[in-house]
Amino acid sequence: MINKVGIIGGSGFAGEELIKYLSIHQNADLIAVSSRDLLGKKVSEIVEGSNLSFVDPDDAIFYDCDVVFFSTPHGVAMKRAKSFLEKDIKIIDLSADFRIKDTAIWKKWYGSDHEYPEGLQDSVYGLTELNIDSIKSGKLIAVPGCYPTASILGLLPLVVNKLKIKSVTIDAKSGISGAGRSAVENTLKKEIKENFRAYATDGHRHLPEIKQVLEDLFSESLEVNFLPHLIPAMRGIYATIYVNLEKYGGEPLIQLFQHFYKDSPNVEIMRDGFVPEISKVTETNKCQIGIYKSAIKNQIVVIATIDNLVKGASGQAIECYNLMNGYNQMQGISHG
Repeated sequence: MINKVGIIGGSGFAGEELIKYLSIHQNADLIAVSSRDLLGKKVSEIVEGSNLSFVDPDDAIFYDCDVVFFSTPHGVAMKRAKSFLEKDIKIIDLSADFRIKDTAIWKKWYGSDHEYPEGLQDSVYGLTELNIDSIKSGKLIAVPGCYPTASILGLLPLVVNKLKIKSVTIDAKSGISGAGRSAVENTLKKEIKENFRAYATDGHRHLPEIKQVLEDLFSESLEVNFLPHLIPAMRGIYATIYVNLEKYGGEPLIQLFQHFYKDSPNVEIMRDGFVPEISKVTETNKCQIGIYKSAIKNQIVVIATIDNLVKGASGQAIECYNLMNGYNQMQGISHG
């Protein structure tokens, strides 16, 4: 079966990756890609080989789709989702609109009322290593953020197995593509050259997303601090996670991680003496995870790395597309 699919918001970095994947997916017929800025221009200007032209996001052609991907800023998908769902059109949203279930927390971090709270209750968090069965039956998928994907994957085996965690500190670095095409082309490419800096030091929007997932699994509150940084690279997330335990005897935890991810086609647990590297996951849907002892008593260090545009966005969206439609989870996703 071949589904007709559309992308609303296809001119950004994540949208570009989606176009690449869907254009060659044997079970997808990409019939429409929208962009207000590039309206009427050939999609081939950003992705070679496409014969489509960018259309308006409100074009009626999107109602001819079986599945619509939103690769838009927050606040867009929540306005449009209901009209598609009422026509039995599935939605895969790469924005933050349906990730946070609590509307009060949404308003605190995003500064506006949520316009489709009913959709929040029906949405499925699209982390395939966690919610594979729910994704298969989902109609509205909230693709996780890039920082949360790396951070949560690095912590899942610990919280699911109920280790006694006192606090978690996530020191995360991102390539500049996570800021969006306009920010990169207008300022960031020059500002970050031979540079490295922290940002959102007073709190980042991905923190409540991370806490929501972890605390739901842990069944109690967790002390989590999250601080992001920009590095002089286009792609990649590198999360160094310091986990303080009530008691840790120094026993190896690698088996815990290996067992948890034994069925994952994406996660690679590093062997002793090796560390994750951004270059090894770039342009793939992989996540490399390493687990290490710390010099601090009762502390362990977990390092997780992904490509922010693939496993942290479009690749994970394609995983969800495959699962929702009964295809092989990794169909159309290259691991390089």
